[in-house]
Amino acid sequence: MKASVGSARAFPNLPGVYLFKDKAGRVIYVGKAKSLKDRISSYFQKNLESPKTEALLGAYRTIDFMVTPTELEALLLERRLIDKYKPRFNIMWRDDKQYPYLKLTLNEEWPRLIMVRKKEEDGAKYFGPYESRSVRETIRLIKKLFPLRWCKESPLKKRQQPCLQYYLKHCWAPCVGGISREEYLNFCQAIISTLNGDISSALSALQKEMGVAVARQDFERAAKIRDRIRSLSRVLQKKPGWIPRPAEREGDPGIFELKRRLDLPRLPKRIEAFDVSNISGTNQAASLVVFREGEPLKSDYRKFKIKTVEAPNDVAAIFEVVSRRYGGTLKGKMEKPDLILVDGGITQARAARRALDQVRLKIPVIGLAKKNEEIYFPKKNAPLKLSPEGAALKLLMRIRDEAHRFALQYHRARRGL
Repeated sequence: MKASVGSARAFPNLPGVYLFKDKAGRVIYVGKAKSLKDRISSYFQKNLESPKTEALLGAYRTIDFMVTPTELEALLLERRLIDKYKPRFNIMWRDDKQYPYLKLTLNEEWPRLIMVRKKEEDGAKYFGPYESRSVRETIRLIKKLFPLRWCKESPLKKRQQPCLQYYLKHCWAPCVGGISREEYLNFCQAIISTLNGDISSALSALQKEMGVAVARQDFERAAKIRDRIRSLSRVLQKKPGWIPRPAEREGDPGIFELKRRLDLPRLPKRIEAFDVSNISGTNQAASLVVFREGEPLKSDYRKFKIKTVEAPNDVAAIFEVVSRRYGGTLKGKMEKPDLILVDGGITQARAARRALDQVRLKIPVIGLAKKNEEIYFPKKNAPLKLSPEGAALKLLMRIRDEAHRFALQYHRARRGL
């Protein structure tokens, strides 16, 4: 199944795991989601300013995803896939901060499942590292299956009455003798199996405890354990499968980043760029180059001899060639672009905008100034500065440089060089 990148319809509103892959098919990032549809769509929001996310969007080519029956299975699968592929963006982001671990405090009489920032040699069992959000979600989901104590005290104090978590059926209440230590530790072993991805062993442990409860005629507890067995069983019964490359993208990844960063109404699949060459102040010439899906479309390249401007004047020359391209004979011979790029700053961008207004076209226009590689908009004074490592700026520079090369080639030809 294939769908356009960033389209919410390409992904189901279900829990699962997604893999960003580069053009060579290598996994570069693994993530999990409560809703694949919402999570994937969030990457393509126009106000996303994270340089690292921008770098990820510039590097990927396809997204694979796997639907899982539960959030817990998504969390467990994400961890297994990160360990398997060691994606560079997961490693990069982890190296930037101290990622937390899950800690099962087996060094305590009544273990707890908590989040910590570092591993210690203390007899506890550690899992991770994870993203902070993943740790909290994992604790919440594990405690739905295995009602460990929620209280933070260590060691656990004995009480006369259990807390609210017991009445909500979230805890076995060891504080009032609601469960033996042996039974409690058996549940801890089931948690370890689950977090290691060995759900079959976790089920066996639960089934054993349910048998013990039945033998004691503690049918209420047996029923609670049975419900947890059913929840885990659903994970095994619903075998998820990969849905390959639902978001395969054609062309340069920069066009997708440009749409988001420039807030364009549609993907700039066709970009037309203009450059003026007037070396020595004579034989002024201009070029039009066209890129389709991030690649040069040389059959649509055009050369212009400047006719209405005598003295060297890039701004006036840009006005002329844009007017001729979209209001002259070429108007009906070539399809309209999704984005127009001119070599220069705000004055050149405004000249192109005036020319388009004259022929009543509303095609987006930008200027790219060589000095600082800043993007200028006709109606904004402040330029936009994109990351030099991002795919968007690299694509614009490539197109601008090609327009300059083509204009210079024509200018030299006119001068007989």
